[in-house]
Amino acid sequence: MPKLSGFTIFLLVVFILNATPIESISSQNLIEWKSYTIGMDAAKNNNKMIFLHFYAKWCGYCEKMEKESFQDDSIAEYLNDNFISIRVDIDEEQNIAEIYNVFALPTTYFFASSGEKLGPVPGYISKDRLLTMLKKV
Repeated sequence: MPKLSGFTIFLLVVFILNATPIESISSQNLIEWKSYTIGMDAAKNNNKMIFLHFYAKWCGYCEKMEKESFQDDSIAEYLNDNFISIRVDIDEEQNIAEIYNVFALPTTYFFASSGEKLGPVPGYISKDRLLTMLKKV
C-alpha cells in the first residue's frame, strides 16, 4: 500500500473542503418551510401564526432575502418557534399567488393564529427589520 505524503494529505483536505458547500458543514438553524396546503392545515391544528412568503427563483431580491434574512439563526429560530412558515414559488403555484393578488416579489403575508390576515409586506425585508416585524405580530 503506497504511503501518502503530508503534502498529498493536505491537498486532499483542501480539495474536500472546497468541494463541500459551506451550508452543508454549517450548523445554521434553518427555517422549517412547509407547502401551502400542509402549512395552512398545521397552523389551524396547532393554533399558530402564519408566515406566508411568495418568491420566484429568478427574483434577485427573493434570493437576497433568502441569503441574508432567512439564513439568520435568530430569524429561523423565531419563525420555527412562533409561526408556521409557508413558502410559495409563484411560477409553480400561480393559483395561490392569484388568490393573494401577488404582483410584486418578494411578498410576505402575516396571519394571526385565528387566521385573520394581518396584511402583506411587499419587497425585500432586511433581517433586522424582519425580526422586529416578527416580534410585533
